[in-house]
Amino acid sequence: MKKPLIVGYLQSWSSPGVTFTKAAEMGYTGLVLAFGTITGTEVGIYDDAFLASPTPEALKKDISDAKQAGAIEVLLSVGGGENNTYNPDGAYVDELASNILKFLDEYGFTGIDFDLEIDGDGAYLNNLCTALRQQRQDVTITSAPQLNMGAAGTDVYPVSTANVTMYDDALKNQQFDYVFIQCYNNEWPEVDGAKENNVEFISKGFINLKNTIPASTLITIGQPANKHGAGFSIFKGVSHPEQVYAQLPVQYGKISDDPQFGGAMVWSVNLDEDDNYLFVTALKGAID
Repeated sequence: MKKPLIVGYLQSWSSPGVTFTKAAEMGYTGLVLAFGTITGTEVGIYDDAFLASPTPEALKKDISDAKQAGAIEVLLSVGGGENNTYNPDGAYVDELASNILKFLDEYGFTGIDFDLEIDGDGAYLNNLCTALRQQRQDVTITSAPQLNMGAAGTDVYPVSTANVTMYDDALKNQQFDYVFIQCYNNEWPEVDGAKENNVEFISKGFINLKNTIPASTLITIGQPANKHGAGFSIFKGVSHPEQVYAQLPVQYGKISDDPQFGGAMVWSVNLDEDDNYLFVTALKGAID
């Protein structure tokens, strides 16, 4: 059984950036490289390098050292918001799955994350996940949906963008070990009086998502590390962010005993570093 994580995305383009090892030493137990690339059946890294560990040899050692420092999952993420890096173009799923697994093995990644923010083919995504599972049952597969809501008072639901339910087939077929929910950047969803700019959305959103996400999939509620990580979030209009950080262990603590609790996700470790790792420091005692 997978366990709750403190998940942090590391920006591949940031220089000097944050290494996987440093992130693990600071308390992150789930590390995600943002971003890898899928082009047809080819798998790689955005702009061909993770600048904090810029050579293949350095990255392999960095990932290995991060595991020694406490990282449980080290994932390669594809997709992203501004420059989508997930472009399989209908490639043969068995070949693509094989190439993904070879790439993960080469560097020491434990799995793949689909951070898809496009109007894409959900059936293909589900088939790709099936092919990955058939070739390696224990590979970790995650996704990073945004949230939307229909009429007021209805359940929130995962989307890739706007109201596009690209993840639905894979979710219903229990393909994902974790869903890293982006609980930010949408002003519309509201659960029990809390919107995404209210810190109570962490616990209330989690409880509501249990109505939609299969019980076998762990729900990991994501937040930006600070006001620079999202336009609309728990940091929106806040003049004393330390008050927000103080509420994080309270909100995550409310849901930490739930068997579907998957921990917390942060965009990004680089932004957290800018604030002396206030986000991960606040979470260390609440998520074991």
